[in-house]
Amino acid sequence: MKKILVAIKDDFIRETYLEVFQKEGFTVLKTDKGKTAKDLAVKEKPDIILADIGLSEIGGFELLKILKEETSTEKIPVIIFAQFEKKEDRGKAMELEAKDFIAAASVSPTEVIRKVKIALGEQRSYRISMLKDLHDARELITDLGYSYDFKCPKCGSDLSLCLIRDLSKGEKYFILSVICPECNK
Repeated sequence: MKKILVAIKDDFIRETYLEVFQKEGFTVLKTDKGKTAKDLAVKEKPDIILADIGLSEIGGFELLKILKEETSTEKIPVIIFAQFEKKEDRGKAMELEAKDFIAAASVSPTEVIRKVKIALGEQRSYRISMLKDLHDARELITDLGYSYDFKCPKCGSDLSLCLIRDLSKGEKYFILSVICPECNK
């Protein structure tokens, strides 16, 4: 049974995730304080940590730095959590080598579970480069609402197909999206 540490400031969100992760078979440790999260990580060695940037005492970013510096916790994957997305927060999370960044306002609890399972290697994902000679790729990219030239509208980088196994439906079902490797969107 996988163990997750849910370190989220907001009581309602923390309790919602507690319930959702327990239904998925996780053992859940929970706190709303950064110092307690650090102590639990050292003592309990969770498989993954969901850390809120707004934690009291030690915020999620500082907690991530501390955990990366400790030999006993440096390999525990940490997903940074925020109420709302700010580009600078996502950038800082990636700079600090967080496994992912989640903005509560833009993802459902089901998506959070999917991201946690991907970070743990339980739910496979694939990224496929959008090659110009890939048959039907131009039609697909157009049907998905992207430009015909396979370029990100924000930064101009080449787009990639992203396939994520949807374990809720079975091992042969995937969710398809188009992402920019640079913007991660």
